[in-house]
Amino acid sequence: MFKYIQKSLLTNVYFGPQGFQLFSSESEQQDVQQTFSNDPTWNSNWFVVGVDTELGDPYLIIKSSDDACVYTGVFDGNNWRLIPVAETFSAFVDCLGIIKKASLQEAEVYVPDDKTLSDNELISDLEQHLIEKSQCKEFWQQFIVCYKDWLKE
Repeated sequence: MFKYIQKSLLTNVYFGPQGFQLFSSESEQQDVQQTFSNDPTWNSNWFVVGVDTELGDPYLIIKSSDDACVYTGVFDGNNWRLIPVAETFSAFVDCLGIIKKASLQEAEVYVPDDKTLSDNELISDLEQHLIEKSQCKEFWQQFIVCYKDWLKE
């Protein structure tokens, strides 16, 4: 998995203020995994593959599962809720490639600038492309809603 991430050159992908950080080494992954493992509500079968750069939410796979679905974990103060992000790890990485190509950002952007994707039709096309590639509608719809809200602010 780490070699796949390194080869993809997608360790950090940004879209507006939102971002994804994937781990390119086992030691990097283990450090972050340990921070979540210290939480008594964390499931030991969850393997963190990345984090949200804005909120710190984990992107994970379930070790005991054959489906290799990638989820994001959202903590509500008491429990973790898993939301599917992509049906497979390769689809997840492909989605990040789609975002990187659409945004060309090298870091988070807190105020829209001249490089910010703001055309509603292009944003809708991007959303459809992400949903089709990932086969996970809820996460990507919310991702785009947050982006559009950010543009309005």
